[in-house]
Amino acid sequence: MTPETNPIVAFEQRGPITLAVIQETRMLDAINVAEFGRQLAERASALPAINLLLDFREVDYLSSAVLSELLRVNGIVEKNGGCVRLCGLASAIREVFQITNMEKIFTIYDAEDNADAVRRFVRSLDIERKEQSWNRLGKND
Repeated sequence: MTPETNPIVAFEQRGPITLAVIQETRMLDAINVAEFGRQLAERASALPAINLLLDFREVDYLSSAVLSELLRVNGIVEKNGGCVRLCGLASAIREVFQITNMEKIFTIYDAEDNADAVRRFVRSLDIERKEQSWNRLGKND
């Protein structure tokens, strides 16, 4: 089956958040990492200021090449005024993010499900907007 018939990532719009659920694979490795990165980069490039939540709930293993793809996609998203957050990381994958200090780059939600992670993401965006508004008001004084 081709990636077009069975995408690695399923996208769903949930208000201001684009939820990207990794599916059809328990492993993100050398075989599918390029397609994974292509699908994310394509979506990120097509939607300026995208707020992208990646759900890794179905992933048990990822190669180091995935980390490179995540950094590349994060760069695209940030350049276009958006942000990337992660959720559903298995404990072994979360440990990789800690060891590599990637958890300092990505906000990772320890949510029960992706609906909870979406709510937390939306709430964080609201808080950021309020802080920016207060900062602008303070500079005008």
